[in-house]
Amino acid sequence: MKKSGWWLIWLMQFILFSGLDGRAAENQFTVFHYKSIDYGGGNQNWDISKDSSGRVFIANNAGLLVFDGSRTRLFELPERTIIRSVSCIGERVYTGSFKEFGFWEERNNGLWEYQSLVSLVDSGAFQNDEIWKIVNLGEKIYFQSFGNIFVYDQKTVTKLDLPGPVLFLLKSGERLFVQEINGGLHEIINEAFRFIPGSEIFEDTEVKTILYLKENEIVIGTSSLGLYRFDGLSFKEWETEATSLLKQFKINNGLLLGDKLVFGTILKGLFVLNIEGKLLHHMHSSNWLQNNTVLALEEDDENNLWIGLDKGFDFVWFHSPIETYRDLFMEAGSVYTAAMFENDLYVGTNQGIYYYHINEKGKFTDRKLLDDSQGQVWFLKVVDEKLYCGLNDGTFVIKDHKLIRVSDVNGGYNFVPIQAGDKNRILQSSYNEIVVFEKKSDIWQKSHTVKGFNAPARYLESDHLGNLFIGHSITGLYLLQPSPEIDSAVHFRSLGADDGIAFKTNKVFKIDGRIVVPSDKGFYQWNALSGRFEIWEELNTQLESFANARTVISLGQNKHWLIKPNEIGMFEIRFGKAVFLYRIIPEMFDLNLIEDYENIALLNDSLHLICLDDGFAILNIYNLNKLGNSRNAPRIKELQFWKLKNLQKIFHKSFESDKKQLSYRFNNISIAFASHETVGRKKYFQYMLEGMDEGWSEWSTNTGAEYFRLPPGNYVFKLKSLTAKGFETEITNFAFRIRPPWYLTYYAFGLYFLLLILFAILLLNYYRRLQWKKQEQQLREENEQIKVRSKQAESELMKLNNERLLDEITSKNMELAKNTMAMIRKNELLIDIRKEFESQKEELGNRLPSKYFNRINKLIESSLNSEHDWEMFEHLFDQAHENFFKRLKQEYPDLTTSDFRLCAYLRMNLSSKEIAPLLNISIRGVEEKRYRLRKKIGLSTEQNLTEFIIGY
Repeated sequence: MKKSGWWLIWLMQFILFSGLDGRAAENQFTVFHYKSIDYGGGNQNWDISKDSSGRVFIANNAGLLVFDGSRTRLFELPERTIIRSVSCIGERVYTGSFKEFGFWEERNNGLWEYQSLVSLVDSGAFQNDEIWKIVNLGEKIYFQSFGNIFVYDQKTVTKLDLPGPVLFLLKSGERLFVQEINGGLHEIINEAFRFIPGSEIFEDTEVKTILYLKENEIVIGTSSLGLYRFDGLSFKEWETEATSLLKQFKINNGLLLGDKLVFGTILKGLFVLNIEGKLLHHMHSSNWLQNNTVLALEEDDENNLWIGLDKGFDFVWFHSPIETYRDLFMEAGSVYTAAMFENDLYVGTNQGIYYYHINEKGKFTDRKLLDDSQGQVWFLKVVDEKLYCGLNDGTFVIKDHKLIRVSDVNGGYNFVPIQAGDKNRILQSSYNEIVVFEKKSDIWQKSHTVKGFNAPARYLESDHLGNLFIGHSITGLYLLQPSPEIDSAVHFRSLGADDGIAFKTNKVFKIDGRIVVPSDKGFYQWNALSGRFEIWEELNTQLESFANARTVISLGQNKHWLIKPNEIGMFEIRFGKAVFLYRIIPEMFDLNLIEDYENIALLNDSLHLICLDDGFAILNIYNLNKLGNSRNAPRIKELQFWKLKNLQKIFHKSFESDKKQLSYRFNNISIAFASHETVGRKKYFQYMLEGMDEGWSEWSTNTGAEYFRLPPGNYVFKLKSLTAKGFETEITNFAFRIRPPWYLTYYAFGLYFLLLILFAILLLNYYRRLQWKKQEQQLREENEQIKVRSKQAESELMKLNNERLLDEITSKNMELAKNTMAMIRKNELLIDIRKEFESQKEELGNRLPSKYFNRINKLIESSLNSEHDWEMFEHLFDQAHENFFKRLKQEYPDLTTSDFRLCAYLRMNLSSKEIAPLLNISIRGVEEKRYRLRKKIGLSTEQNLTEFIIGY
């Protein structure tokens, strides 16, 4: 194709997408939901009004709800009846209920107090009626029920004479209208009712809203007949794109919102039309609203919309930078990728590829599944005016909504252009190979795969030298140096601690032409000279908290999305310099990105598609820029200091810049704060207490902070919030000081100093008296010491005698032990000799004469039973164990000499085996002797004989 042809196509797409930006910007909105569990009131919200600061007042089943953008508070009527109507007029908030109407005023403590006006009504004039509408005109305030209209002029309450029971009092510009039930319309002029000719057409319906367009042109909304226009002379039915739907679903209320007409219905939510009657939006419970029954409408100062519902209330942020597409996507699965191509939006999910047509409002409609695309879709990318996609079963080019295969390799994750020498190629990582694409017949098609690498790889980047950095799906990061033709791996290795990344990661991106990997400590960049990764300190410092981003999405023109778990930020990064552009808090828009597969697709210069696990969202940079650059610091609304002991509080609604001085008892602080941003949108705050906190808190929607048991000292509470663009606001500072208790003040320390001097004087006198007493004591002690030395000498002498005696006893015990062991060995030897001799006798028989055998055996027996050995043992034992036998004989007179011997051996802790040769008996004989000894002594079965004898 000629260059002029390409230029023409580019121009047409530019015009198309430019128009898309504007249409999307005009029609884009976000809805925030407020449920009864969030605001702490009843389900139904009957009426809504706002004050000059943007605070919202809601007539709720449970009472009056006051919402200031940070928190909702509920105030009940004295009789706790349902509030049906509310109107904020000046500094007062007027409400109507059953047999009750009056106003609320805010006190210095932040609470709202109610003042009833019913006492100003004539007795009997207000019976069994509810106030459904409150309207102000000039200095007068009108309270309307079905049977009465009361007028309050700030002093008195008067009752109007009605033409009959009326439906709703409606204000249009500076005119008041009311419909007679089953009748026509009346206009209230000077508190008199003037019937409007021609309005009889409304006898069989209910007029629910009258909207002022311009002089002599109003729009009337009815419950069953749709819309009418009134030019001051006649009523004409107004046919719009929503006429049949409005008749079917029954209009309940209406509102002129800038250049839009908004109609709430009983059965099917909200309809938004333009002045020409073209339907812009239809919001209902199946797409954006919590509930289909719209009870109330109110606009804010920026032409956004509050909606009171039969169940909760909603806030519609028109011209929102983000619009979600969830209702259209309930069956299509999680979105992983997207691309704009030939006026269609293509979206890749885990179920397949879907495409949408873009209508004249800039909305994505007519979703269709691309044939044969079922399954996981990993990427959609426009390259050289053609759309390519990676699926489970290969890579395809999309032409005329048809798939044409360009690669049969399964699971192509990406499509990365690379220049090798003088040739351009595209590389792709996949489930098991690196695929090389080359251009053939004007289409990028698979040429070959890189030999030497066979593994699943999600991430792929190349540096200026042609090196490939590959993120393995499981095992981590690899470096592959390909051949010149990129058909094989010249060098291949894993990257780890030796390469500068002592952490496990498989993510690799390119920022400002440099290869980077993310980490908890910030980004690491590849240094081609050293061949290793190094922390990129300069960039991390500029990115601040986004240095910990886990995903980088390049947008071209040096712009990048950096994605953290709870924040998304856009930066322009050029030559190592980072400029912050935008910040998105996903929670603000209820966006759930797919964990570890976060993606944002650039559709054009203004539109970005955020992939979600339940659909997708369109971010419009054009709308984001329209939000302005105001960075007004958030405001501190309330301060409460209290002491825990009795919960006594000090309340400050307003505060000056001067430092607050607080008693140490009130060392617990509660701080409530709010943003200057539009009430209704979610606000995010960071705060820190200087002097206590080490750093800023995380971004949070919390609108309060509490600190307990603060020690005495100086503190500065710092607060900042985020603008709708994501910029940080100026910082609000509130300084306060917790005074120390009286016993830690300067005066107390002065008193302590004086007391210390007095104490020193008293201590000196005391010391002198001690010295005198000490001298006297020394004399007494010297005398005592002489006596002590004498006693010590005697004691020392006694100790020496005892030690000498102990040595003698020890020596005798040792001698006794040696003697005993000698006797044991001698007897054991004699017994062995006797056994051997008997054995020889048996073997030799008569060859060993019996007289010799008996003589030798008698000598052995005599030696074994030698009384001399026992006498020597007894002598030594008596020396070592004085009076042992004597005490034993006195207590147990029935013991025999044999028993005494056994007791002596047991006292020495000898075993039965050791005792047997000493007594010249067998071990069994020893056991029998032990048994008889136990009986004589009278030991129980639980008592140990040896332990008893040793301890005797």
